[in-house]
Amino acid sequence: MRVGWGAGVVLALALGACRSRSAGTPDAGALPPPGALTCEGLVTPEIRDALPGFTFKEERTCPTCGPLCTFRSPEPEQKDVTVSIAYDCHQLPDEQDVRTLLAPTLRAGGMEIPALGKAAARREPVPGMMQVVAWDDDTPCGVVVTWLGKNRDRAPELARTTLFGITRERLEQAATPPAIGGSTPDAGPESDAGAP
Repeated sequence: MRVGWGAGVVLALALGACRSRSAGTPDAGALPPPGALTCEGLVTPEIRDALPGFTFKEERTCPTCGPLCTFRSPEPEQKDVTVSIAYDCHQLPDEQDVRTLLAPTLRAGGMEIPALGKAAARREPVPGMMQVVAWDDDTPCGVVVTWLGKNRDRAPELARTTLFGITRERLEQAATPPAIGGSTPDAGPESDAGAP
């Protein structure tokens, strides 16, 4: 199994529940739609510093989904390391308790992570992979950080760094106008995550 393919399958399963809940949920116009957000706008300098030398590529699992930012290192000693951050930013219904969104992860053998956003959990879906699902305190955003390969125990700290960088101002700046026809490209250009 290819490294990227395995991470993608697990990520798609993790985000499936979030996407099904977001369908038809009004955003009240407060934030850009998830499909308009870009990795270039969301990946902060702190994330780039945490992954020095890694390049990233933007992908989408659907035209209205938030971006999936996949990082790879050109360094030989890190060649088997793949890190991805999936952003899911949409307003949850008022009655939705974000902690209930942890239930699938916990049922799959995950463990809750205290003091990380509104709610967070980690699990190891396959040997050599760690996945962290977390929701931000100040915005209606959730992230799934998947680390495959060496140093996978860094995934919770990368999730913390990612949540810390999500602000309403950054979400507004990270949006691009939708492409003609209301769709967004499946993948953006590869970027140098180590660049300033």
